[in-house]
Amino acid sequence: MKVTKVLGVSVKDYGGDGVPLIFVHSFPLSGKMWDKQVEYFKDIYRIITYDIRGLGGSRTDDNVYSMEKFVNDFFHILNNLKIQKVNACGLSMGGYILLRAVLKDHERFNSIILVNTKAGKDDDEVILKRSSAVIKIKSGGRETYLQKLLPKLISSDNSEAENIIREIVSGNTDEGICGNLLALSTRTNTMERLSELDTPVLLLSAVEDRINSEKEADEIFKHLKENRKPASYTSLIKMKDCGHLCNLEKPFEFNKIVEWFLKGIEIST
Repeated sequence: MKVTKVLGVSVKDYGGDGVPLIFVHSFPLSGKMWDKQVEYFKDIYRIITYDIRGLGGSRTDDNVYSMEKFVNDFFHILNNLKIQKVNACGLSMGGYILLRAVLKDHERFNSIILVNTKAGKDDDEVILKRSSAVIKIKSGGRETYLQKLLPKLISSDNSEAENIIREIVSGNTDEGICGNLLALSTRTNTMERLSELDTPVLLLSAVEDRINSEKEADEIFKHLKENRKPASYTSLIKMKDCGHLCNLEKPFEFNKIVEWFLKGIEIST
């Protein structure tokens, strides 16, 4: 495994001769949340993970970010690693990044896997909540904020997943977390353009997700299917008994679903 910095963003490239598969993490974690996927897939694909700007090993002095900056980082990583086309999997914030990225340049993608994400932009209420969270964290209320957030990330008492989340988040600075909260508020609405895509898509939705409900996945699926070529590979799968971070709560099931989708893409092409 090789660790590099691409314009300040920390990237882990696990090498191998397989087709590139990049994982994009959720807020407010880091690429470490994909460790169980890395272990499962690293002998099949060329696995790449990275820490979104401001989080994990991608700390910066300037913590003023935008979603478009995160999207540009994604393409800079592909270019730096000399990857022309990639399979990409993003959860929540990672999915926001991938949706915008695939609309900017769909030719860079073999497929995308969107996990517990949404395509619509934040409404005023959500933006105000993000603003309040920034103020709270900046005023020393980080732990209170995280205590309220944690139960929304997993569905039930899962000490292993909870410990992983706490360990990852503890490595992130207040400034990085706040910078990412503000960037989340700059998301654009990608919903109305989804029917333009012919890229193979897997939508994965956790039934007990308390952040992005399964209705969000239903809506994305509906828009994807509009005017989409019949040959385009489009799947929606709902996972039971897990919440937002379903890859941590039910890693074996998650990995098997992703594997099924990627093998289907390979067979169809």
